[in-house]
Amino acid sequence: MVTVDVDLNLNNNILIIGAGEAGGRIAQEFYFNGFKKVIALNTAKTDLDGLELDDENKLVIPIGTGGGAGKDPNMVRNAIDDFYDDVLRFIRSNAGGVQSVMVCVGGGGGTGGGLGIVVAQIVAELGLPVGIIYTLPLMNESTLVFVNALDNLKEIHQNAQDASISPLIVVDNNKLVQKFKPTAANFWGPLNGAIVTVVKKFNEYSQKPTKFISGLDTQDLKRLMTTGGVCAIGHFDVNEESSQEQLAEEVIKHFFMDGFDLATASASGVIVVGSEKTLGTTGSAEHISGIFDKISERLDGGMFFRGVYSDENVKYLRVYVLFNGLALPSEHINDMMKQVRAGYNKMKTQQNRLDDGIHVDFGSGVGGLFNNQQGGKTIQRKKGMPTNNIGFDESPMININTDAPRREKPKTPPVPIDNNPQSRPGMKRGER
Repeated sequence: MVTVDVDLNLNNNILIIGAGEAGGRIAQEFYFNGFKKVIALNTAKTDLDGLELDDENKLVIPIGTGGGAGKDPNMVRNAIDDFYDDVLRFIRSNAGGVQSVMVCVGGGGGTGGGLGIVVAQIVAELGLPVGIIYTLPLMNESTLVFVNALDNLKEIHQNAQDASISPLIVVDNNKLVQKFKPTAANFWGPLNGAIVTVVKKFNEYSQKPTKFISGLDTQDLKRLMTTGGVCAIGHFDVNEESSQEQLAEEVIKHFFMDGFDLATASASGVIVVGSEKTLGTTGSAEHISGIFDKISERLDGGMFFRGVYSDENVKYLRVYVLFNGLALPSEHINDMMKQVRAGYNKMKTQQNRLDDGIHVDFGSGVGGLFNNQQGGKTIQRKKGMPTNNIGFDESPMININTDAPRREKPKTPPVPIDNNPQSRPGMKRGER
């Protein structure tokens, strides 16, 4: 058998940027998995000191006392003008030769939440495609963390609707805890590792040849990753006893966030791997065909990219899934809203201590908080958002519009991923 040695280019084709404490941890996991172009930004030097990255790949943004943003994204947004050029130079100096950028953000925090959209805007100025990995907080977090997560997701999601940001990979940390059961001694490693593994496998296998059924090549991956909307990822193992009926449920069950409607996907990618011996059996062929059939049945005309590859370390079959262009799962967002409402009375009594809090106005319902209306091509961010205006009325409404008409499926490849600023017209710096 001839072995083909493929340069996977993990060291130079994607720049990973970690924003804030949670984002920095995810970025570090990319570094551990072979992605060498990894940098991190934070307002707290102590958080950066805890990352196993070279010092030249870390940038402290010294706002306030230099000890972090205190769960307040507005502190970052209102101060970023003073450090915008520093951040721009830092990112530009690390972006040479890359084809795309992935920004990692923990949605409930202050630094990551405040920096996420700013970093995406800077990347757009450099003419590079930008995606975001956005993690949702654990259910035992405070009400303010959930307010942050929803408010920050609102702004990022609006920019994902026209693919100014794509992919927008949304991950629920609660789902990852249930699936991987981490220990207190190593809590975030397995969770972040799961996220990184899916991105890594799609990047690796798209650059490998295959002699099995079909391959998912680099152009397929570009189309898959640039549709806009929300992106869901996951992976799972198939055993020899799995029935055809179980296969479709396995895909849904193993997304890293619950509630997605696959019929809203603009594009989907599925990679199946197994040993040479396994892939040489009729049973594995039936399972692979069943996986493809069941997924195809749930799609509503979206693009479907498939690849089958050998991996001698897999017991039987392993499946990696990536669906893009999805609507936000309203049930899960509503659960977060309920968490906010449950903490409403406590927040009312603490209002005087939140003079620098986040503005999220639920007073007239949240119908405008998330929607599928397409915006302009500029990544938007706001300066000087009102502070201490957590404007609940006595009965906050839950009314999230995620059922707007679907976008037309692209018939031609989106803008090529390259370093030419002219390749993404309209991507310009928002008002500051």
